[in-house]
Amino acid sequence: MLALKELLGSKLKFSLIALAIGLVVSLTMVTSAMSEGLLTGMSGAKSSLQGDALVFQRDTYPTLERSILSAEDLETIAAAPGIKSAYGVGHTFASVGSTEDPFDVRVFGLGDQLDQLPIVEGSGDIGPDETVADVTAKLDGVELGDTVTLTPVNAELTVIGFTEHRRYVMVPTLFVDLDTWEKLHVASVLGRVEGEGGTDVVAATKMEEEFADSASIAVIELEDGATVEEVQAEFGDAYTVATTEDAARAGNGMPEMILAVGGIQWVSVIIGALLVGVFFYITTLHKTGQIAAIKAIGASNVYLYRELLLQITILVSIATVFGTGLALAAGAGMPPMMAFDPDPARWAVSVLSIFGTAYLGSLFSLRNILKIDPATALGRAGQ
Repeated sequence: MLALKELLGSKLKFSLIALAIGLVVSLTMVTSAMSEGLLTGMSGAKSSLQGDALVFQRDTYPTLERSILSAEDLETIAAAPGIKSAYGVGHTFASVGSTEDPFDVRVFGLGDQLDQLPIVEGSGDIGPDETVADVTAKLDGVELGDTVTLTPVNAELTVIGFTEHRRYVMVPTLFVDLDTWEKLHVASVLGRVEGEGGTDVVAATKMEEEFADSASIAVIELEDGATVEEVQAEFGDAYTVATTEDAARAGNGMPEMILAVGGIQWVSVIIGALLVGVFFYITTLHKTGQIAAIKAIGASNVYLYRELLLQITILVSIATVFGTGLALAAGAGMPPMMAFDPDPARWAVSVLSIFGTAYLGSLFSLRNILKIDPATALGRAGQ
């Protein structure tokens, strides 16, 4: 077969081409995995909440940090048409000060859906003043059974288990029950810093009453046939409803990051297409005499282009295997806190994009093949 004979006859040239394409494939896969890792690291705790949509306080979407729903709000949301069930989720800030090096965390209080966390170590049966932590907290020195001290709220939580892929804004998340979250959130709002004398008892009591049975947002499950748009229309401007996916991709600079990383991926794919197209276009130009000779003995343009496509398929396939291995090695060599989360589906799309754009780039070579006149080219070769 002509295509294979040429590949074997020019191993060095085609090996360099495969190497260049493989580096582009690797770059595309690494950026894809880092993009997915950014999504997980920035909003894994929010995007993984078990439900169809999230309900925010009016005018606070997509800022989970500013939303607060009272007990009355949660009852109103749960009773709305089209909603099958609802539960509250609380959010607050804190720092762990009991480790050698203090680090920031986000605290999520889960309503009656504590069993939604994938437990990788320990237990998920969370009780008062207990927590299940994202496994990345281990990198900061937290171990199973530890009692961590949260500052500035001066509270202690016992770590009973670890979950995974539940970071928020690139820091570990501590999951607690809603009552524990309420206590931590009130303390955070009041600014109870040890050594500063605390807060007025009357004001503290009033704040606790106001926040009783509240949550930051509500996670809802829709009835069969109901849509997010219908629920939003029912709420009017009282609340804002968003799917978990939309909420995960909004706020905290996520749209800009997704746009930037996506742009890098597309630039990588375009570069790959140009590499394949230019390499084979130049190769075709250098083989004008050979192509003319093959045409002179009866080879058709279809045959020559089919052989070219076979060469491209073989080279890109080899480059894909090499690039995938390189991307996996790069991911394995990254620090544990780095956002690297390979998604086979997205990698498959990247590979198909490389193949598709490579075939598209081959049209430059096809144009040159069609222009070659056997008699004219052979005549110039004989001069």
